[in-house]
Amino acid sequence: MCVNSSGRVDAGFTTTASLLDPIKGIEIENIAVFQSERVVEAIKPEDSTSLFIITGESRVTTVDLQTGAVTHAELAHDENSSLGQIGTLDATSDGARLFVGFIRDDEERRGFVVNEIRVNDTIFWHVLAVIEPHDPPMHFAISENGQRLYTVSPFENSIAIYDTTDLQLTAYRTGVGATPARIVIPSMTIEPTAKSE
Repeated sequence: MCVNSSGRVDAGFTTTASLLDPIKGIEIENIAVFQSERVVEAIKPEDSTSLFIITGESRVTTVDLQTGAVTHAELAHDENSSLGQIGTLDATSDGARLFVGFIRDDEERRGFVVNEIRVNDTIFWHVLAVIEPHDPPMHFAISENGQRLYTVSPFENSIAIYDTTDLQLTAYRTGVGATPARIVIPSMTIEPTAKSE
């Protein structure tokens, strides 16, 4: 899957969502073409047929990968905040909830970490919850089963874990590295092993 924008800031962008051959690096199918602002980040949840593309200041474009249908929605946020940087977007594997990081414009480390993570449903685009981490994260990720939200911050060298059901902090630890900037959550599938005889 490839999302590409071309154009100029003053004239708008044409954005395409295409399926690519990973070996040859060529386009197999052009799924959708639409006008947009600059693309900030895109995500295709594993068990979903939707591609979510964050553009401009607060717009999400949803591309139905089966039909090519394109819909747009504005993400609710405080007027004194803007979208986070790359690594501040994730979704549950079924695509039902989108987690989007926002930066307060008055933040002293603006553009570097997020002050809040807004949880949106992807049908009506209502904000279901707002998480305001104690130690502003640079990156966050959702577990494969969608039950945990993990955040990492370079300031207190911390990792925080939230339960995605009630969005409560369940674990917090500092000193997890020199400057944790990214987190990858591995698959939790445990394969049975054969017993030796």
